[in-house]
This record gives sequence, C-alpha cells and structure tokens, in this order.
Amino acid sequence: MKKNTLTVLCTFLLTYAVFSQNYNFNTSQLPENLKTNANAVVVFDNVFVEIQNQKLMTVKVKKAVTVLNKMGDKYRYVAVGFDKTRKIKKIETIIYDASGKEIKNVKNKEYKDVSQVAGGTLYADNRMLYYEHTPTTYPYTIYYEYEVNSPNTAFIRKWDPISFYSTGLMSATYTIIYANELDLQVKENNFEKFTIKKEVKENQILYKISNIEPVKYEPLCPSLKKTRPSVQFFLNKFYAEGITGEANNWKELGKWEHDNFYSGVGLLSEGTKMKMKQLVQGISDPVEKAKIVYKYVQDKTRYISVQVGIGGLRPMLASDVDNLGYGDCKALTNYTKSLLDVVGVKSYFTELYGGYEKINMDFNSPNIQGNHVILNIPIEGDDIWLECTSQEVPFGYIANFTDDRDVIVVKPEGGVLKRTKKYETTENLQFSKGKYTIDAKGTIKASVKIESSGTQYNDNLKNAAGKTPKELKELFKEYLANINNIQFSNISVFNNKKEVKYEENLEFTAVDYALFTEKQMLIPINVFNKNSYVPKRVRNRKLPFEISRGFLDVDEIEIKLPNTFLVEYIPENVKLKTKFGTYSIEFTKVDEITYRYKRTLQIEEGEFPKEEYDTYRKFRKKIKKYDNLKIILNK
Repeated sequence: MKKNTLTVLCTFLLTYAVFSQNYNFNTSQLPENLKTNANAVVVFDNVFVEIQNQKLMTVKVKKAVTVLNKMGDKYRYVAVGFDKTRKIKKIETIIYDASGKEIKNVKNKEYKDVSQVAGGTLYADNRMLYYEHTPTTYPYTIYYEYEVNSPNTAFIRKWDPISFYSTGLMSATYTIIYANELDLQVKENNFEKFTIKKEVKENQILYKISNIEPVKYEPLCPSLKKTRPSVQFFLNKFYAEGITGEANNWKELGKWEHDNFYSGVGLLSEGTKMKMKQLVQGISDPVEKAKIVYKYVQDKTRYISVQVGIGGLRPMLASDVDNLGYGDCKALTNYTKSLLDVVGVKSYFTELYGGYEKINMDFNSPNIQGNHVILNIPIEGDDIWLECTSQEVPFGYIANFTDDRDVIVVKPEGGVLKRTKKYETTENLQFSKGKYTIDAKGTIKASVKIESSGTQYNDNLKNAAGKTPKELKELFKEYLANINNIQFSNISVFNNKKEVKYEENLEFTAVDYALFTEKQMLIPINVFNKNSYVPKRVRNRKLPFEISRGFLDVDEIEIKLPNTFLVEYIPENVKLKTKFGTYSIEFTKVDEITYRYKRTLQIEEGEFPKEEYDTYRKFRKKIKKYDNLKIILNK
C-alpha cells in the first residue's frame, strides 16, 4: 500500500512540475502548419485530475491559446464555475502580445462573480468567476490556469482536446490519478484517425496528442463531436449532491437517480390538486387528461435556462414552481409530472442531450450524461414525449431539439433505454396555397396561406412567435426579399396547436413586379417560395457532408395574366430526381389568362461522402435556376 501511495505521489509531483514550466509565447515560434487555415492555435491544454477518494476530486487546468484574428475571439473568455461544494482554490489569467511580452495580468478583483443562471433566484449558489479580454491587436495569447476541488465524483471532467474548427493544436494532455480502492471506467471515442499517446500505470492514465493541424470548416460538414477524439471517465462508486452511489449499468443508475433525486419532489397543495381534478372531471382518456395538464403548465409557467448539473440533480419542488411560476427543465418537467400524477396519468423523467444536433446518450457508458430533461408518457405500446419548457409548442411536439435520439427514461425500477420520435421527411411539410394577378403595368396583387408542420412548424413558429405587427412586417419583407416595393394589406399568423400546424396568411401588392422590354413583359413565376440556396463551392473538399433533417415544400398557385397581352412562353414541366431529393414544377392551363403552377421540393436527410458534394451543389443550382423561371408575354 505504501508503494502504491509513493508511485501516485511521484507521478503527481512530476505532473505538477510539467504544469509549472515557463513557456515562450512569441507567436513567431508557432509552427506554420498549425497557423494555416487557423483562427487560433492552442499552444497547450493540460488537464490534471486526481480522485483522492469517492468524495474528493481535484481538477487542475493550464491552457494557453494564441488568437490569430477576430474569428478566434471565442477563446478570449475565462469562466470557472463554483458552488457551495465546488471550490476554486486558484485562478490566474495573463495576456501576452505577439512577441510574447506580458501585457495584462488579471487581478482577482477583475474577475466578475456572476450567476450561471439568469432569471431565477433559487439558483443563486451556482456561480462562476468570469473574465473577458478585450483585444486591441492581433495576434495575442491568453494563458490561464485554475484549480478546483469538488466532492462530486459523479462528474469527472472528460478529455476533449479538439474543440473547434479552424484551430491548430500544439499539445494537449490529460492525466488522471485515482485512489487504489476506486474502479475507474474509461470510454474512448474516435481514436482511430489520430496519433494519441497513452500511458497506463497503476491507478493512473495519461493521454497526449500533439501537432494537430486545423480542420477548416466546410459547408454542411458534420459536427466535430462525430469525428474528434474524446474520453469519458466514470466510477461505478461515486458521490453526488451529498449522496453516495453505485451503478454498473443503466438500470442501476436510473434507480439510484429515481430514489435519491426524483422522489419526494412532487408535493403539491391540496388546492392545486383539487383544481387539477376539476379540470379533468368527466374525462377518462389519459391522453386528453395529459393535454389539459400540459396546457395548464404552459399558461402558468415560464422557463429559465439552467443546464442539467447546474442547480443540482434534484429538481425544484413542484410546490415551489406552483408558487413562483418559473423553473428550469428539471423543475418544469417535475411540475408537469406531479400534476399528471394527481390526475392518474403515469409519466417518467427522461434524460437526454437537447439541441438541434442529434446527440445520443451513450448506452455503453452508464454515467450521468445529458444536458436536458423531458417527460415520457407511455400509452398502449407507444410513447408521447413532452417538452415542458416551451409555452408555444403543441402537446407531444419535440422537433428540432429532442427528436430522433437515444435517451434514458428513469423509472422507479431503474433506467430504460429508448429513442425519441423521428420526424420523417414528408411530415416536415410546408404547404402554400395562393394566387396572384398581374395587371398591364406589371403590378402584382397576391395572397397566400402557408401551413407548416413537422420540423418546419417549429422553424416558422420560432421566426414569428411574440413579434409585433411591425416586426412581422419586417420578417415577411425579408422572407419575400425577391419582391421589391411590397406593400402588405394583411398579415396574420396562427399557432394551431390542435392540428400541430403553423399558419401564415399574407396579402400584398407590389408595383413593377414584372419586368418590361420594348415588346415583352417578363413575370417571375415563383412569388411565394423562391429557393436561392446553393452551398458554397469548396475546392479540394476534405470532409463529408450531411443534411440533418429532410423536408417537403408543396406550392399550389393560381396565376392570372393581363388580358391585353399574348402568352409567348410558358416554361415546360420539370422533374429532377437525385439521391438528395426531388424537385418538380407543373403548369396547367385553365383558360387564356389563367394558369395553375404546382411546385414540389423534397430534400432528404442523410450523410454523404465528400465526392458527392459537387453533385449536390449542381442539384441545388438547378433548383435555383428553375425557381427563377419567367412567363413571357407579348404586347
């Protein structure tokens, strides 16, 4: 036992000595291959973690980043979180100029002590020391180090050495030392394409990576999270929020979370219970009951953003949310669950990674993960998922933030692995039905109704929700930027939660919409949904590309032409079919001055090799071309 202690101590001292070296921050010393295509270069990023026992962990970080231009300014911040149990023992920040000369040594009083949570007094203990450098010249180097002690060994810092595109990396190390009685589990990801030095000794692991050239961002390239190396660490015996835990699989971890954090937090006043029972009186269908409860929560509460792990694992008491009317995702989910319990509808906390990017919970690593919580209602072999933080979205709607990903459902008997709903391409529909008339002077008079569902419902809701009439006018001017001189006579929007559709109604006129030559009038056909998007050209593309969500646009438009002109040209029908999607336009003659125009654009979700990027660009260029077709009339 003494020998083991001595080995760990010697390694600790050696690592600390590495942390204590003096460095030359003259930017001329940076390797050219790390500066090419870079906005910043990480000079070093050294992390040292020591887990002394199940209830004590020390983390030391020492990092220096040379920022080459304004695009690299995301590195100008230093932020270290703390709370009642997580203590900052040391923090230091120094700024250097291009020659390596020190230009700023940040004093303790210059760090801002700020809350990690805006808008909620119940999270006052969750704070951070924060410093933001204001650069006047480039390049500059920001160096910082800090040391933090924490008892919460359920949250071991992961190794994630490559954080951003267009960033070079000279060196990054991660050393973890753990007590002899602890069983450290390690999950390595995406090591295959990188040269990573790994040293394993008794109760110690060291990782090192160096000389990583910047990966230049390319349009539609996948997230770095899918390709960069990372390591997760977790203990099967751990400590969190004052409670010891032991788990070897998701079932055991879920039961521990349920028993220690999700139980005993659902108490409500008798008055609230009575109110809920009155609201569902005479209703036996559990789904209808759940809809009533969900609407009640939306009408009564507001959301404040607090990431899972901040503010503790235990949700606010349901009674506190009931009184205050606000909460984070854990609190609002718990409140909704508690109200559902009152009316006899079973539901369960569900842990996951929320965000537009679809990130799965790692089913192979049973440890506390995720950044968000939603609610699961199992109904007759199916699942309803409730996003409890939104006041706008319909019951059961989860597109664009929690859809199509692996999640952990926490039940009394333990954790259960599930996957949330996937919105298929044809569900993500925007349907436009409209008409327009062109007079002899080229003025257009138009009206259209646009209905959006699936992921497109949320896209359009986010754009328009809460906007004033003036703001809506500016929004639709931008949407119809292809039309000059536009004057709206009516703009109305309606969030149809019952049918899960977002409805937009527009009426407008615009002088000089049509173009004139000496003898002809040219009328751009696609008034309401012109798609001008073409991905940028990339020479010698290095990365694959992806379309994260498919969608379908259908436009049915009636066109009335001036009867004082003769039709010279109506475009031919068009059909395009590729692996990336389909596009078609059809023209139907109704009478001499009336035509129907139907346009369909369907883009498919998928991951594609870099060699097919130009083919996709050509497909989108053709769409742009056909969306710019014109009817030609002769005088």
